[in-house]
Amino acid sequence: MNTTMNLIKYGGSRLSPTEDSYDNEFVNYLISLVKKYHDQKFMIIIGGGALCRKRVREEMIINPNITKDERDWIGIRTTWENASYVIKKFQEAGINDVCSEVVKDPTLKVDIENEQNNYRIYIAGGWKPGNSTDFVTMTLAKTYGAENVIKVSDFKVVKDISPLAIKDLTKEEMKIELAKSKDLPKATWQKMQDLVGTEWVPSLNTPLDPLAAKLGVENPNISLYICQETELEKVLSGSDDFIGTLVNG
Repeated sequence: MNTTMNLIKYGGSRLSPTEDSYDNEFVNYLISLVKKYHDQKFMIIIGGGALCRKRVREEMIINPNITKDERDWIGIRTTWENASYVIKKFQEAGINDVCSEVVKDPTLKVDIENEQNNYRIYIAGGWKPGNSTDFVTMTLAKTYGAENVIKVSDFKVVKDISPLAIKDLTKEEMKIELAKSKDLPKATWQKMQDLVGTEWVPSLNTPLDPLAAKLGVENPNISLYICQETELEKVLSGSDDFIGTLVNG
């Protein structure tokens, strides 16, 4: 099966908006999406969401001296739990070409050419401490040869301003600076690297993790679409009126 591979990254709160429930409407949306675009492959990466925060809080009650790595592992295992739930729902919906195992290591490729493992859909989670899901996503794209990477965002388009330049401003000052900045509908990977820098800054809100941007610079054949969920199908269908930011080259 030689079809286009799309890698879609979602924050965990899209699946797990509350600590005690999953958003099954979202899962049904994913099911309808992969059915509609049945001639394309999908790798969907799911974050931890509210369930992750609950798991960490529960563990901290038991072990107040929990280390950062231990917290990270709780989050990673939560992403695997979320991914397993999505796989189960896909199978219940009669989707037989979804890989039954969660993709946990983005550097190892599942045997997708094996006729008995002719998967079209994969669900992935986190990897290991110290690696953001942005980095995991770009590593998956490199490993699986994904032509399109889609990062579903809550903002319409990347602004042509470095997050580092406004990180010390108040929220109101930041809004003013962002409003004055130009939209960046297209960017090279080097431009993205220039915007986000080369080192991860804790708690800094960036369009892309700096280490993930570095992978893009090293693999310019990967096209990254940063957009809201409403634009997702425009990417999959190749529509010209896509609203968001396209990074490639």
